[in-house]
Amino acid sequence: MSAAVDMDEIKISVATVDDSERLLKFLHVHYYREEPLTVGCEPPEPDAADENFLLSNLPHGTCVMAMHEGRIIGAGVAGPKMPDEADHLFEEAERLAGSKWGCILGLLAIVERDANVFQRYNVNKALHVHAIGVDSSLRGRRIGERIVTALAARGRELGYPVFTSDCTSVYSARMMKRLGFELLNRMPYTDYVDAAGKQLIKPPAPHEFVETYVLRL
Repeated sequence: MSAAVDMDEIKISVATVDDSERLLKFLHVHYYREEPLTVGCEPPEPDAADENFLLSNLPHGTCVMAMHEGRIIGAGVAGPKMPDEADHLFEEAERLAGSKWGCILGLLAIVERDANVFQRYNVNKALHVHAIGVDSSLRGRRIGERIVTALAARGRELGYPVFTSDCTSVYSARMMKRLGFELLNRMPYTDYVDAAGKQLIKPPAPHEFVETYVLRL
């Protein structure tokens, strides 16, 4: 299938609420199955709250899809975040304690607090990418880079001063480096433990860290 796709024929467009069903179906196959936070804790499937959160970004006009002949071959989900993001994440993690999504939010809250993007960059809002998925048969053809570039352009168009990403995967981190993002913070997965010292999220190798990257827009 990959040989049949002409890279020049790929079109990237802004995703809308009407795309919710097919976007989520695509992400289940080409994002969630390999996403380190998702596969790093049980059960292997994402919580409904996780799915609903991703789809909640669509009304902002900050998500994109890479299309080829009417088929999604890549997608990027991004949305706004404000200076109170860390507090919000800690509150949501506490509210959803005991659930898979609550566990994931707990880690993301720590990452957000420690990255401290708003103070370090002296900004009052940011565009944050939450998920990037590329058709597994088309990996290695820089479709992910095109998606991130399109998201950054959308962020500039909408007046966001910075674009951020918490890279849970070593592969997404490498991509952000290639695209000129600045590494702002690194958190080892082994640091995220419960009161008894048990590691809460254990992604498979080679994923060892969550790395926060920032690009000035």
